Amino acid sequence: MQTAISERACPCAAPRAMLTSCRFRIAALWIVGRTLSGEIMATGGFQQQSQEQLWFGIGVVGPSRVGKTSLIVSLIEDAPRILAGRTAVLRVHDQHTAGAVDRRLNELRGAVRSGSFRRQALRSTERMTYYKLALETGIAGIAVYLNVLDFPGGWLSPEQNAPRPEEKWQECREFISRSTVLLVPVDSTVVMSAADPEHERMVPELLKIAQVEQVAESWATARGAEPENRALLLLVPMKCESYFNDNGGSRDESGHLFKKVEKVYGRALDVVRANAPHAQILYCPLDTLGCVELTGAESWVPDGQGFQLSAEFAVRPPGEISVKGAEDILIAVCQHLAAVRHAGQQEKTRQWERRRAEIAQERGRPLTLRQRWRSVISGERAELRERALFAEAQAGRAARQEEHFEQLLADLALRPMGPRIREL
Repeated sequence: MQTAISERACPCAAPRAMLTSCRFRIAALWIVGRTLSGEIMATGGFQQQSQEQLWFGIGVVGPSRVGKTSLIVSLIEDAPRILAGRTAVLRVHDQHTAGAVDRRLNELRGAVRSGSFRRQALRSTERMTYYKLALETGIAGIAVYLNVLDFPGGWLSPEQNAPRPEEKWQECREFISRSTVLLVPVDSTVVMSAADPEHERMVPELLKIAQVEQVAESWATARGAEPENRALLLLVPMKCESYFNDNGGSRDESGHLFKKVEKVYGRALDVVRANAPHAQILYCPLDTLGCVELTGAESWVPDGQGFQLSAEFAVRPPGEISVKGAEDILIAVCQHLAAVRHAGQQEKTRQWERRRAEIAQERGRPLTLRQRWRSVISGERAELRERALFAEAQAGRAARQEEHFEQLLADLALRPMGPRIREL
């Protein structure tokens, strides 16, 4: 009877092993998905679009006409020059982003061709826009993906502007809270042109300091809840061409600009430090166009509720755009996100190494002859062998990716920060 049962069982062993193998493959795919999803949470990533596309959010907060869109476009446009000769390459990820960048570039170039323009000449952002970028590392399919959110600055103070769509505004707030990087552009002409008490009084309102502070506090609170994850805040004075003499300017008021910006945003920075002590804060002034300078015709015009600044810029010959400071911002962001991605990759490698060790221990467990025979008949031994091969392959792949991110970090670190940068 025993012989008859064994003869009937033997033909079923192969199909059973195949079924077990199929179950294993399904489980393996589930494990990979969970591992990568866990990596997003561990590294402060924003969302996952595929197994290798881990997206990191970059929030930008500031009022209308402060230069949010120009800041984003300056980083994208100057990236090829900044990263030339390095492992990393920053590319536009989709056609929508490419179109938005081209529109703003045409507007900036048109302003320069006109020979002079006023502060209000550039159009303000009218709708929420996502700029999707990819920091490619040199290995096909392995990159750091960036999702930069721009929104109408008027949404910070809807009571003074057109009503804001609350659903969209909530989406913005949630995105910024989840972002690992926060950019705060500053209108340096507003800060520096306020020369008397009446004008100084208007600076917080024109720059919406209280509203920016609230958004920064929400971001810092979310970052502080995950102290094991990195956080980076960049305070970026815009339109600095008139206050530095290292890019064609005629005067150097960089020290005065730094002191005024630090004073105006001092409380917001204190709030960030209190809620996210581990956050890195950098002061990164930017020449948006480089070839322009204030004409000295700044004027504060009464508007019923106080004053608005009206400032005119003249184009310096030969009128070629020369962005300055974008390299420091871009390198700081790339270093930060590559380090975050590297930390996630290290954890991924450790997970697969632990899994491989667990399977090896399971395979090495002593068995009696009966247990060994049963494991062969049931397909358990074949399953363990397949699991071991899969874990070994995944561990090796994760280790190679980790090594590549280490090389990327080393490559980015070779480019030191410029003299304009200050750590706050």
